[in-house]
Amino acid sequence: MTTIQKHNGFKRTFQQGHLTLGLTLPFDNSEHIALSLEHQVDLAQYAETLGFTSLFVRDSPLYSPHLGNVTTNYDPFVFLTYLSAKTSKIALGTSSIVATLRHPIHIAKAATSLDLISNERLLLGVATGDRSFEFPAFKVNTNHLTEQFQTAITSINDLWKTHSPQISNSIFELYEDAGLQILPKHKHIPMFATGYSKQNMSWLKKHMDGWMFYPQDFQQQKKLLLDWHQNDVFKPFMHPLVIDLSVNPNELVKPIKGGYRLGRNTLIKILKSYERIGTNHIMLHLVENERTYKNILTEVGNYIIPHFPPHELQEEKNYDTIR
Repeated sequence: MTTIQKHNGFKRTFQQGHLTLGLTLPFDNSEHIALSLEHQVDLAQYAETLGFTSLFVRDSPLYSPHLGNVTTNYDPFVFLTYLSAKTSKIALGTSSIVATLRHPIHIAKAATSLDLISNERLLLGVATGDRSFEFPAFKVNTNHLTEQFQTAITSINDLWKTHSPQISNSIFELYEDAGLQILPKHKHIPMFATGYSKQNMSWLKKHMDGWMFYPQDFQQQKKLLLDWHQNDVFKPFMHPLVIDLSVNPNELVKPIKGGYRLGRNTLIKILKSYERIGTNHIMLHLVENERTYKNILTEVGNYIIPHFPPHELQEEKNYDTIR
């Protein structure tokens, strides 16, 4: 077993040839205003008992009215630390930390702290960022994003390996045996690129632990996955999916932005299709339309998650079959 496969968040969430389900947070109302933190926690805890394997939150440093009506955005490390204290086993993901707008030392230390506090449950999604108004605010030259992302990822990995790394690059330098006081338990935390992050696939395969992409045409996704999984080491593939779950379990697919409106039986078929082409994890973004979140979670937990169980449940099922 490799170091990364020993990580609790990784081994609960990912397994070759198998799909699991997570959620995107925060839960919000029809006006895209986040529910109270107490309600967020209640739903997160309930999702954990139902067998969802992850909770993913966004990192958007700034807001502009030009974005329109968007979901409330908390700092992901603070929000996930709060959720980690209220849960016990569900993985905690970022989708994704904008690595070009945060200093690598800050990312490495915050990620280490959260991973240790949560008992190794952090799945660290990272990205170059895509909001044009944010780069000037941080004095980041968009012509250098490819190099800056690579440098940030390399630096974070080096900071995790030893208390006194030798680092000298275009972002920072370390002197006098300086480094992080605390290191991750396995001296690494699973990292996942978002989209191409202005890199090519060969770089992503070599330097990342997995890939977080976007929903797209099914045949395009199938081709992308064929290329991605041509690798000597299993590196999972995941993506978010917006779901407006109908009360009619047999309602057929109606495309909506980022996903589908449909019934649960149709959703099971679609998820199984994603699993067959090599998707390892899907983070559902549930739409509270004519139903409450708890009602939707209950239906997904009772009828859909049994087809895509957390891995410890899958292992127990396999063990019982062998016996």
